[in-house]
Amino acid sequence: MNLLCNYFIGDYLRREPDLLKQASIRLVYHILMAAIISLVFFFTIYIIKRYDAQLIKNLIILALFIGTLFYIKYTGSIRFVCHFLVVVSWLNNNITIYLFDDFNFIVALLTVADIIFAFHTLGNRMGLIYSLLHFLPILAHFMIRHAGIHLNPGPPQQQAYTESILALFLVFFIIVYLIYHYHQAYELARRAIVQHVEDLEKAREIANAMNKLKANFLSNMSHEIRTPINGILGLSQVIALESKEEETRKYVEMQQQSGRRLLDTMTSILELSRLETEQEDPKRKSVAINPLVEQCLAAVEGRAREKRLDITFRPCPNAPQGLSNEHMLRQVIAHVIGNAVKFTDKGSILVETRLAEADPGMIMIRVTDTGIGIAPEFMTRMYKPFEQESTGRSRSHEGTGLGLALAKKYIQSLKGEIRAQSEKGKGSVFTILLPAYTPAP
Repeated sequence: MNLLCNYFIGDYLRREPDLLKQASIRLVYHILMAAIISLVFFFTIYIIKRYDAQLIKNLIILALFIGTLFYIKYTGSIRFVCHFLVVVSWLNNNITIYLFDDFNFIVALLTVADIIFAFHTLGNRMGLIYSLLHFLPILAHFMIRHAGIHLNPGPPQQQAYTESILALFLVFFIIVYLIYHYHQAYELARRAIVQHVEDLEKAREIANAMNKLKANFLSNMSHEIRTPINGILGLSQVIALESKEEETRKYVEMQQQSGRRLLDTMTSILELSRLETEQEDPKRKSVAINPLVEQCLAAVEGRAREKRLDITFRPCPNAPQGLSNEHMLRQVIAHVIGNAVKFTDKGSILVETRLAEADPGMIMIRVTDTGIGIAPEFMTRMYKPFEQESTGRSRSHEGTGLGLALAKKYIQSLKGEIRAQSEKGKGSVFTILLPAYTPAP
């Protein structure tokens, strides 16, 4: 048997790495071999009993089954063979029922075996189709019998006792083997899922450890970089105070701007790393929205005046109170307003606060500018860290691409939302939504 197995399906098993497919191939092979051995035994019985019709049917099925073994060997496919086995078994049942007028317990068992086999090897859809295909002829047979109609005028050809016992063992073996094979496949899939979950858990632990390591590294590097920069800024400030030369003060101012920009970059990177590592919800309390927005506007007033931009603030008359974390919300508003000033070279910037009518229980902060706008293809990437619409030497505005990424993470931690609308060359509208504060009764 092992030699036959290696001859017919050995090469296919060696080529196929999937264990479930290997098991299905072995299942089909063993069913074919059991059926062929049984058909050879039946062939002898039919010759002795002189059952000519059964003998012809047996020879045809035997030839077809042997042909399927060679089909598997030379094509390496079992799906067609599975269809063939179910159809041949179905035809055999119908011949037994209608031609020999013999519906017995073995036919019923074989019908069950066909349905289980179809579901297991061909999937749910084909399993349902073959279930219906097996059920309808049996239902029609009982209805015809109930009506007193006999399609076979002669006496039914009953199977010999020995043949019936052997057929019973064969069908029982097929059903038990199918169930056993199904259970093996279930156990294999269950173990694979458990192993996959364990691998994911280990990967998550490694990722968390790497995040903490990254956070520690950035924290240490931030400290090592901040200390000398603060020293440089302090010295430059002393030089600016003591120097009487205008050109020297100009150089010192440029030095301080570069130092502050480097410090802001380090702060943004460190904060982004901290947000990715820590998953705790921030402490939220009542925050006055209008004063907070005014403070953020005051911080960019100098830059806006240099660019001759018209900044307008329309506060909500209801003096809304938001349920938020003041430090984090300040960062969100500062980043959005800062970007509006940064990417607007001429025109105006309008900042509004109001109660969101379309989102009950939410406060809206809207920033509208007449800047360069955002291209539609970049809208889906603008919240990703270090993403910038213009890159390389051709970019027109400096920056790290961390502002909107931080704003997005902050506002999500605050149970809020940030939305954007933009048209290239005409400006952008950023809307910040955050929960309103509701005093306890």
